[in-house]
Amino acid sequence: MGAATYESAEEIKICKGDIDYRGIVKHINDGVVIIVEGKIVFANDAFCSMTQKDPAFVLNSDFSNYVRQADHEKVMPYLRERLFAHTLPDSIEFVMPRAHDESAIIEMKVSVISCAGSPAILAALTDITERRKIRLDLNRVKERLESILHSMNEVVVSFSVQADYAITSINPAAEALYGVPLREFTSGEKHTVDFVHPGDVDKVNRFYLGLPDAEFDQAEYRIISSNGEVKWVIDEGHVVFTKTGNIRRIDHVIRDITEGKKAADALRQSEEKYRDFFSSTSDMAFILTAGGDFMDINEAGVKLLGFKDKEEALKSNVENFYLDISERTALLEELYGQGRVVGKHVKFRDLSGEAIEVAVTARVKTDESGKLLYHEGIIHNITKALEDQRNRVLRNAAGGLCHYLNTHLMQLLSSQDAVSEDIELLADLIVNLADGASPKDTAALMNQTIVEARHFAKSAKKAYERISEVTRAFNKAFYYHEEAYLSDTILDIFKTYGYEGSE
Repeated sequence: MGAATYESAEEIKICKGDIDYRGIVKHINDGVVIIVEGKIVFANDAFCSMTQKDPAFVLNSDFSNYVRQADHEKVMPYLRERLFAHTLPDSIEFVMPRAHDESAIIEMKVSVISCAGSPAILAALTDITERRKIRLDLNRVKERLESILHSMNEVVVSFSVQADYAITSINPAAEALYGVPLREFTSGEKHTVDFVHPGDVDKVNRFYLGLPDAEFDQAEYRIISSNGEVKWVIDEGHVVFTKTGNIRRIDHVIRDITEGKKAADALRQSEEKYRDFFSSTSDMAFILTAGGDFMDINEAGVKLLGFKDKEEALKSNVENFYLDISERTALLEELYGQGRVVGKHVKFRDLSGEAIEVAVTARVKTDESGKLLYHEGIIHNITKALEDQRNRVLRNAAGGLCHYLNTHLMQLLSSQDAVSEDIELLADLIVNLADGASPKDTAALMNQTIVEARHFAKSAKKAYERISEVTRAFNKAFYYHEEAYLSDTILDIFKTYGYEGSE
């Protein structure tokens, strides 16, 4: 140590033997100063390095030069009073200014000594800037952790194994899950195991008691909250050890999975119902890829399309069964545009070549990202229903036609009778004229009879035209092509529907 450090015996003689020099040397890693009436009368190298000042500058300088202005009112009175008030603490913290606008946080431990017959302050100064920074960082981390724990929906709780699993910490989420104030847990009045469903107590006890050996485990069980509501939770336990391998505590994260459990149960029941429907429905149920390959098909579908078995069906493509592939194109456009089709009529041809008419109801299934997974739906065979409908329409049309024809046939018959009567009347008038009746009167009667006959002839023509019009329309509507049916054959057809004929 050079003379400039003022740590040599010669320099310390200012205290005239009142100081244990060896005690000062022990503090060589810390800054050591002796302060007399506010002046530094001794400083070691460490203090000079701490202040970033030359030793010659430090000696006999005011100690206040090394205290931040904002801390003067705290530090300087403390140093004066500490000389006589032994009840004051033996340490104080302050900020030491440095060059380039830097500063350091200093912890200063003081004791009162006698220096040259006067009371003096012996101070050991430690730069705790890094320590304080670490502490502040730790506090910030702790605050962030506490903030995260307070904002979590999951219950985070720590148990002390040494204190019979007493709760050492628990976050506010416990209030929502268990329905009691947090203070009842922190005070020991309540424990999380108090809420375990009676049917799951043994399971939870085994889980908790087995954790020290397992180190990590989880369990699903039921709890009953304070309002009597049964909830499902998943409890994840983790053992925290000390450096020596002893158990420090056991942490648990307890999450409410009631809604997920209900949703899973509902989904399972729905899938079971769907599978039951898929297997038992008399309609064809199917699942197709976007390209039309069968992913699944029920027994009714196998029969409808004429497959030998389901294995054969799963090797096929639905496009092979469309009579008109444009109908599938139109169906897919509607399916992708609206997400579903309901009762879409299309024509199929089964493996035997028989044409069938079906109604397709289907929907698109996608994943969470909207990617197409498959099509699913049912196909109802409406061939017979449509045939029955056409027959009903035909029968109704035939009935209406018969009524219409009968009306105009009656008009024809009536006109025929009237014309026949007029013919008879004309015959009688001719006989009368031959017998010498008045030609004038006879001519007048004959003229009147001819007018009536013409009227009934027009009526007959009109009836014929109407009958011809409706028969042409009927033929066009039902695509009838004239065939050489004999009247007996036609009557045989009508007799199958109840016509008994006439003698």
